[in-house]
Amino acid sequence: MIKNIIKYVLNDFKSNYKFYIILLIFTSLFFIKLDYVVDSPGGLDNLDDLIKVENGYDSKGSINLTYVTSRDGIIPIILLSYVIPSWDLEPLDNLRYEEESSDDIFEREKVYLQETSYDAIIAAFEEANLQYKVNKINVTVTHVFDIADTNLKTGDIINSIDGKEVVDYNGLGDIISGYNENDTINIKVTRKNKEVDCYAKLKKEKDRVIIGVTLAEIKEITTNPKVEYKFRKRESGSSRGLMCALEIYNRITEKDITKGKVIAGTGTINSEGKVGAIAGIKYKLIGAVKKKADIFIVPSENYEEAIKLKEENNYKIKIIKADTLHNVIEELDK
Repeated sequence: MIKNIIKYVLNDFKSNYKFYIILLIFTSLFFIKLDYVVDSPGGLDNLDDLIKVENGYDSKGSINLTYVTSRDGIIPIILLSYVIPSWDLEPLDNLRYEEESSDDIFEREKVYLQETSYDAIIAAFEEANLQYKVNKINVTVTHVFDIADTNLKTGDIINSIDGKEVVDYNGLGDIISGYNENDTINIKVTRKNKEVDCYAKLKKEKDRVIIGVTLAEIKEITTNPKVEYKFRKRESGSSRGLMCALEIYNRITEKDITKGKVIAGTGTINSEGKVGAIAGIKYKLIGAVKKKADIFIVPSENYEEAIKLKEENNYKIKIIKADTLHNVIEELDK
């Protein structure tokens, strides 16, 4: 029986081999990823669905994340980017440090997502004059440079160096400053919820010794009321920070800053409430307009670009320039 099936398949392939070759080539186009992504307008994510505030106040309107839709650089998608006006082809080299893979980039952006999200909680509670407690700061690797001689990986949380506890970024710097170039240090890290022993041979740069990595601080925070995030599987990046801070502030204070409006926007934020620039303004503004948002909030560095796009396309949307969380709240109050 099996021999007959194999014989039939081989005979069929011999008779129709051209068809099968073409089919194989065509199918492979959907699986081979080139070193590009294709960016296009996204939509809105209502933060009421992504942030839970215990006994939080309700609002008549909504505060929404805007996002960029990014597609892998497979050949059919790349070809469509030359046809669809709002789809743009971007080399991955524009997004990566050195020789990062797309997985490395995503892992780094996941760290930034965590960092800005918990800084947003601090910024909101500071603005509302409510108490919170930072229980722990996880000093986390965001990139390992090619010059580094280490087995650290992106996403590693650095717990200690030669038995000395690492409590924050400055504390790590203080520990490292006690060593010399070419010294090898032993590092305990948490990697995917497991403790791992690592090493690093120290390098010298501008009269100081370094490991050769970039780092972020992810804070573990206790608040009252309790704030919890629901992170989506493919969500990454730091551009959600400002809007998360606004949503949390609106839920922990009695005054409703939405006033029944659909508010969209983007921007990084640090724990002091300072707003930072982001990429992809065009796609985020188009997405907000398509979803009929009333207000679009944009970092001051991206403000002129947003205004230009609004005027060129005659968008009927109010644009607010964001320098700090405080100034955005003041603008919304007006």
